[in-house]
Amino acid sequence: HPRRKFLPRFRTGLSAERRAREVLMEEQRRGIGFDDEEDDFDGSSGGWAEASAAADERKQKAMEKRVEAAYDTAVSSYDLKVASRRSMRAAAAPATASSAKYQFVGVVNDGKEGNTDNDVTWYARKKPKSSKWNVRLVHINRDAVLRDLFVKGKVDVYGKYVNEGLDTAAFAAAETSGVDAEDGTERQQQQPGMKPLVKAHYEVKERSWKTLWNFSPKRMFTTPSGSFWRERRINPGLYTDGTTVYESVYRYRDGKNGMKPVAKLSNFLASPGLGYEEKMRVVDRLKGGDEPDVVVEK
Repeated sequence: HPRRKFLPRFRTGLSAERRAREVLMEEQRRGIGFDDEEDDFDGSSGGWAEASAAADERKQKAMEKRVEAAYDTAVSSYDLKVASRRSMRAAAAPATASSAKYQFVGVVNDGKEGNTDNDVTWYARKKPKSSKWNVRLVHINRDAVLRDLFVKGKVDVYGKYVNEGLDTAAFAAAETSGVDAEDGTERQQQQPGMKPLVKAHYEVKERSWKTLWNFSPKRMFTTPSGSFWRERRINPGLYTDGTTVYESVYRYRDGKNGMKPVAKLSNFLASPGLGYEEKMRVVDRLKGGDEPDVVVEK
């Protein structure tokens, strides 16, 4: 900063000027220095006053020259010290600091990406001309970065839900319908239902012309809502999560979907109004790992 460079230099010169004036005052008090030669002149001629004024003027100019010389000497000495200090720093700095062509950034792994072998992942890029650093180590909040990129329209998030089927023990307990196979007595404790295990897999892709910037003509023409804040209506029918049977409903006032509980899955499968093939189709879909029709994330 210019102020940081100017103020110490100016302060050094003023300190030297003040010391020089103190020395001059001490010499005047002792009566030494600035001894003017006394010229012989006739006092009656009236030239004494002019001679005295001229002597005082010469004395004042000599004092000012000494003060200016002290200021210039101090400032020159300060400039030499600053220059030598800069040369020493330049000599101590590594030679490759200014000539490096690349910058290296180390990202500290938080363990979420499965990078347990390496604690730090290094990246390199070409060094800009205006940049002054070569190596950096950073901690990154990946969730915040992804959200910022998504809000700015740089990336898209694609979700896929995988039905991994039923737990073997849960399905075996559900097939017995709560009846012990050995003695035929009903169990008092509640058995787990046939709720499948659904896992979500997300993938982040950069938005580009290859994906039409996340624009889908099919979605535009097949969505009957007609407004971005209204949800696309779920196909009417019955749905189950393995324990309860739901009926899809749609609230037109708010443009929201909903699921209305109808009955327990065990009671639904025991109903005589439902054919055996339809019952087995439902069980096979839960057990076989088919892709879910509707997923509600909590």
